[in-house]
Amino acid sequence: MLCELCLSDHPEDVLCENVHWTQASRSTQEVEPPPVDLTGQTLGHYRLMRRLGAGGMGTVYLAEQTRIGARVAVKVLHPHLAQDESLCARFYAEARTVNVVGHPHIVHIFDISEAPGGIHYFVMEYLEGVPLSHLPRPVDAAQLVPLLAQACDALDAAHRCGVVHRDLKPDNLFVVRHATEPPSLRVLDFGVAKAHRPDNEDVTAAGIVLGTPAYMAPEQWAGQPVDGRADIYALAVTAYYVATGQLPFERGQMAELALASGPVGPLPPHVLVPSIPPALSEVLLRALARRCEDRYATALEFKAALLAAMAPHRHAVETLPIGDTPVPSPSLAILEAEAAANEPSDVTPPLTWMARVHRRRPGASEVEVRCTELSKGGLFLCCSEPFPRLFTRLDFTLLLAGEEVECAGEVVRHVDSVQARAWGMSPGVGVQFINPSARLRELIHRVNPHRAGTPPAAPPEAHL
Repeated sequence: MLCELCLSDHPEDVLCENVHWTQASRSTQEVEPPPVDLTGQTLGHYRLMRRLGAGGMGTVYLAEQTRIGARVAVKVLHPHLAQDESLCARFYAEARTVNVVGHPHIVHIFDISEAPGGIHYFVMEYLEGVPLSHLPRPVDAAQLVPLLAQACDALDAAHRCGVVHRDLKPDNLFVVRHATEPPSLRVLDFGVAKAHRPDNEDVTAAGIVLGTPAYMAPEQWAGQPVDGRADIYALAVTAYYVATGQLPFERGQMAELALASGPVGPLPPHVLVPSIPPALSEVLLRALARRCEDRYATALEFKAALLAAMAPHRHAVETLPIGDTPVPSPSLAILEAEAAANEPSDVTPPLTWMARVHRRRPGASEVEVRCTELSKGGLFLCCSEPFPRLFTRLDFTLLLAGEEVECAGEVVRHVDSVQARAWGMSPGVGVQFINPSARLRELIHRVNPHRAGTPPAAPPEAHL
């Protein structure tokens, strides 16, 4: 905790990127059994040392191979799902799918088994680094594109094996840190993947997970057959989000088409972040085309376009601040629901921005926090309790469209951790702007035009 402002040094990320949209969650009121923590137990030759994360299908643990002491990651199917043969089949299908593809930029799974008591699990390589979702945004394009190119290589290998991932997003792209080499990338979580089999069996038919709405291609939303171009679309959404700090379509493209009152189309990324080359903007917008035939035909074609767009900028240092970034460093980016317990399951990630709050205590450093609900009247600062008192003045620097703008505001609302859990959001404070400048109003209209004319400050309860 921090004195004076009482804002956390490590603000909670409020994005809903880990949430899967499931038919079951929308059609039943059944409450799932609480997760079972197997920390300390031994499965086969693997002792589970620490829980890393949990999702709809299973829990991931850091484990130690008892014979040689090697560290691995073990994914365990939730016990309450183990009685369903179709779900067990889908759980094991993930391991088989990954090994069928076998690519350096896809996480390696090297053991699969069942322990006494009907505990199903598979064992993966242990990776040091962070998910792409945990890097500070926006990520410089010169640093991002090499990682995207590696993702394209992995997708090309999968697509050539007849496998479509269908749930690409920042949490499923893991940036591995190296001591002497540039960071590299692994594609994770093929639990939603569809493999085209000779007998036309859809291996996901037994499962309930369809994908993550904000990253799903329009044809996937519509329940139509998908191919590798759906993964290209999802990777483009991911690239847009990581490079600009906001999604091209806040609710997903199909939702925008259905709900928007005017034309639907994302702003070119270089409009939001001027340092992005316009050529890269064109590449991403093509990959985001509504019709799959208007996108790049293959992942390698998409890769070639990405690299060509950055060719004049290759002098930039291709390093990422992984080691110095105050973010969690889990061993595996298969954190399917680490944040989902505090987030709604049927919405897409809200738009987010960054602000540096200036503390008044002499010698105190600035505090960087994440912001949501930006409008012409104010915004919501995601921070930890205890909060600044109501009507406290806050001075902060807001990063909008690649530009820093100085702001002042007054705290007008508190959302504590109990309310945040109930409303599926991050705790924090609503702040009303004090005498916003013309430049601030102009930037808000540019980056968030659909809310540029709305009333200010703390989000209404209906949105929380």
